This record gives sequence, C-alpha cells and structure tokens, in this order.
Amino acid sequence: MKKVIKNNYKILIGIIIGIVIISISIVYAESTMIDSEEVTYDNTTSHGEHNNVQESIDELYERSGLHKEEWTDKELKGNDPVLKGDLIPVEIKPNGDVYYANKHSEWYNYSEKRWANAVILQKGKSYSVGQKIEETDINGYFVWIPRYKYQVWHINSDNDAKEGNTLTNDNYNTSTTQALGQARLINIEFESKETNKSSAAKDGDWLTHPAFTLGDKELSGIWVGKFETGGTSSTDMVVKPNVTSWRSATVKTFFDAGKNYARETLDSHMMKNTEWGAVAYLSHSKYGIGTEIRINNNSEYKTGYSAAANTDQSIYLGTYGTDDKTTQPYNTPTGYLASTTGNITGVYDMSGGAHEYMAAYREGTVGSSGFTNELDLTKEVENGYIDKYPSDTNSYSNRILGDATGEMGPFYYYWDKNSAKHYHNVWYADDSYFIDSSYPWFLRGGCQADGVMAGQFHFDGHNGIASEAYGFRLVLSPSN
Repeated sequence: MKKVIKNNYKILIGIIIGIVIISISIVYAESTMIDSEEVTYDNTTSHGEHNNVQESIDELYERSGLHKEEWTDKELKGNDPVLKGDLIPVEIKPNGDVYYANKHSEWYNYSEKRWANAVILQKGKSYSVGQKIEETDINGYFVWIPRYKYQVWHINSDNDAKEGNTLTNDNYNTSTTQALGQARLINIEFESKETNKSSAAKDGDWLTHPAFTLGDKELSGIWVGKFETGGTSSTDMVVKPNVTSWRSATVKTFFDAGKNYARETLDSHMMKNTEWGAVAYLSHSKYGIGTEIRINNNSEYKTGYSAAANTDQSIYLGTYGTDDKTTQPYNTPTGYLASTTGNITGVYDMSGGAHEYMAAYREGTVGSSGFTNELDLTKEVENGYIDKYPSDTNSYSNRILGDATGEMGPFYYYWDKNSAKHYHNVWYADDSYFIDSSYPWFLRGGCQADGVMAGQFHFDGHNGIASEAYGFRLVLSPSN
C-alpha cells in the first residue's frame, strides 16, 4: 500500500512539474518571439512571421488547460472586433504587406490611430497565425468601426442653403477660408452596447451613433470595406487596393450584391448613409486623421490612390490622372493621407474615386434604381439595411443625426472659381446637395475629378440609375 501511495505521489509531482515547465516555456517563447521580431510601425510595433512558434504556443495552452486571453483595447469599452465567418485578423505593414495577426498580442490600438483590420481569403486559401498573406489570395479587406457615442453640434439644421458670395480669382482664398471656419474635432467616446443608448435633444448632448443599431440588433461595431468595391459583377466582386471600382450598375444591383456577399454568416450589405457618417465622424476625431481626407484622383478609378502634393485640388474640376506625379497608391506616405487615420490601417476612397451610392433614399420615390416599387424596400428598411428619409420636404433638416449631412451646415450656394455654381458646406466646402423627388438616392464622397468638392463630408443625390462614375461599398455587421 505504501508503495502505491508513493508511486501516485511521484506521478502527481511529475504532473505539477510538467505544468510549470509548460507555463515557463509559453512565457519564454512569447517574450522571445516579441523581443526578437519587433519592427518599427509608425511609432508602434508589428510582428513578422512566427508561424511555428505561435502554433507551438497555442498547442501548449490547449494541452495544459490554461486560459490565454485575447488582446483587447480598453479604450473601446468592450467593443473589440467581432471575428466571425471567414474574417481573419491581420496586421498591415506600412508597405502593404499583410500578416495573419496574433490575437493574443496588440494588433490594433485606437488611441494610437491604428484601427483593426481583417481580411476574407479567396476560396480554398488558408493561412496560419504569423504567416504573410499573399495579396492574390485575399478577396476582401475590412476595417473595424467600434460602437461609439458623439457630442452633437448644429442639431437644428438649416432648411435651405443660403446664397453666398461669388468666388472669384481675387476673393477665392479668403472666401474658402471663411467656409472652412466651422470644421472641428468631433468629440467621440466608445460606448458599450450593454449600457442604455444615449440620446440628444440639443447641441452638446451625446448621441449613440445610429449606425450601430441594425433593425432590432445592437452592435459592438461594423466592418467597413477598406476600399470601394472592385470587380465588374457580383461574381468577381472584391474589396482590394489597386483594382478598378465596380461601377455602371443600378442601386438594386449593388444592393443585391451586398446582400449576397455573406448575409448569413456576416450580415453583409450595401453601405447605408448613417454608416458612412459613422466612418466620417470617427475620421474627424482624436482617433482618426482629424482633418479632410485627401482625394483619390486616379482617373481610371483605381482603389486606394491619393492625389500627389503638387496637384491643384482647391477648385472644381481638380487635377486628376494616372501618372505617379499626379496620383500615388495607398501604401506610400502620400497614400496614407487618403486614409481615415492618416496611416495604412484606415479606410480609403472616402474622398474621390467613384461616387458611392448609399442604401438610403427618399420615402415614396424609387427613381430608376431597379426597384419596381417601394414595397420592394419595406422589409429591408424594417430590418435596418436601408435608411429611409421623409418625403415632406427636401431640406437639410430631414437629415438623420449622425449621417454627416445636415450637421455639416450652414450651407451656401455660390459660384466657384471656375464659374460653376454649387451648394457647399462650411466644413471643407464639400458639395452638399440633399436628396429630392428627382434624385432620391444618396451619393457620397465625390469622384476623382471633383477637386475641392470631394471629401468624406460630400453628399449628393441621383435617381439610382447605372452610371460609369457611380459605385458602392460593402459593410459587414456580425453580432456577438
């Protein structure tokens, strides 16, 4: 009996020693991996390939039964990226190289303006943690927009645009400076979906941004297409840099394509006006670039491009083209300025590129969108996939708070430097036409030739018809 007890005691001691050794090995392996493979990333860190080490670490944790927490950004208050379906967390190096991110180390940090990125791979492709992912194996890039509330301003939107002074060569700079006078840093606080939603009745109140409510679901955030949707149809649709935007399709074609992309697993859909507003506001906060995003002036509608510094974008039409003296790709210092963060982790093509149709329309009017009547839209509106605006007037006061339209006022109607008359907002003089009965579908961002009128606060309307200058963007809304 004593011999049996003694043997059991030895076995127990052996198990304890084994667990201790495994734990020490884990800590040592991680610290060695991080210390030896740390590289510079805009005053932050990123990690290179460590696939074999990471797999060994994960296996050790699994076998030992020890719990290993995933990285969370405390600033987000529980609104960390929701990774479901085929979404893979990634870190993108400044040169554009993509690595499968280790979720147990810091792979995003919103206080440092490093937004979380994820990709969806082409069918049949697979990678492991730490591996470099080949560009050709990626189907779509997406950026996480965490749930937040913002401090409302200009809640009483102007009903009509005012007639402003004519802009001429002599007074253009002065008048433009006056028009920019009300641009401000937007106050944003991340807000848990477990708390009561904030509501606003007057300037200075805090409002939970409406983009984070989808029908009857409250979301921790949304995944937004990092670039305008590329391809030529729903069968070859991609969200990637340096591809030609998919254009020349009706609103219904774009809407159906967004719905069919990954509705069951990731709640995919065509971007709404309120969702555009959520990205635009975050871009103009302390978590984003904090100023106007530089225009994508690539005349071939290539995604992710940015106007070179020497190009004139102060007028309409601005300078556009394809040579590297005019426009440069997303993974260059110039390219970063066309991102919502001013670095490679942000959302691109929100200024210029193609006009982007929104899933947002004026009640009672479907135009030439491809929808046969408003009954086709009713269920989609109820489920939160389309923003519906009232039809009683065509004024800016019909905005939805948070959609980055009426709050950008007051608005002025004046002649531009090149003798064209447009509505402008008082932030960056972006084009600002509200939808009406003739043009009931919202467009955002402007196009590659729009110069001063393009920007993340640009809005316009059209009738939903297919146009060679109009495209769209994907959004994913998985819940946790």
